Amino acid sequence: MPDPGRVVVTGAHGWIGDRVGAALQERGWAVVGVSRTPSKAGSHRPGWTWVGTGPELDDAVAEAGAVVNLAGRNVFEQRWTPEYVETMRRSRVDLTRRVAAALGRHAGTAVLVSASGFTVCGDAGETELPDDTPASRDLVLGDVYADWEEAALEAPASVRVVVARLGVVLGPDHGAFDFFRRPFLTGRGSVLGPGDQWVPWIHVDDVVGLLLAGLEDERYRGVVHVVAPDPVRHRELAAELAASAGAAVGDVEPVASVRARLGPAAEMLVTSQRMVPRRALEHGYRFRHPRLDGAVADLVVRDRA
Repeated sequence: MPDPGRVVVTGAHGWIGDRVGAALQERGWAVVGVSRTPSKAGSHRPGWTWVGTGPELDDAVAEAGAVVNLAGRNVFEQRWTPEYVETMRRSRVDLTRRVAAALGRHAGTAVLVSASGFTVCGDAGETELPDDTPASRDLVLGDVYADWEEAALEAPASVRVVVARLGVVLGPDHGAFDFFRRPFLTGRGSVLGPGDQWVPWIHVDDVVGLLLAGLEDERYRGVVHVVAPDPVRHRELAAELAASAGAAVGDVEPVASVRARLGPAAEMLVTSQRMVPRRALEHGYRFRHPRLDGAVADLVVRDRA
């Protein structure tokens, strides 16, 4: 592990970015958060330095030489119109290109840990997907993520690049765990789509752990699947969440109904990605929550607290 220095976290206001920054600060890193309103951000994490998205961002990146890049408009913010899909793309790709170029100005070896997502693997059915799986443009968000990955991998040779392909992130009071579990708590839970689609889930604690490992461990390079080592089918996920809520699984909602309700965003629920974290395991990463039942039990306890 390198000696902690300065690290820039884009997307620092986000649910994951905030956790990553806090964990880095605990490990001795000086955190520089990026915000469109840096003058207001200091009250959020007063121990961090904050910069805006103008030229000061490029200077901060070049000085730090280390970036965890999580910026991008929220995929759950609104319905995916063609215009919003391009907004999601530009918010990721343009900033990533700037960050990659600025890291090339750093005096020594730099590191960029840049996020991506599971839909970049396409709808792969039963195929097991290791980290070297090529990016696919078959899905709407996968096409966005493919451009995002390319922008990171175009960084100068002096930059060690880690592309972190995040799975379905389960965490307390936010994100996919709340989305999937809430219907079971109200007696309206169901299996979405065919039910046999693979879900590449991961607990948020391990997302943070793997992002930090990518930053601090020089063995991490290229694409890294940030997923748990125990992928499950959607019907298994539904059964586990139903049990945690003391509810029955309920009916199956057909694919056509899911697509009608959610539009293009339904691809995140009804497609199949059997991703495995081979590189993380080869590098000795020890998952805090390797199995779904343990992860769900942990999150239920946190929710009650």
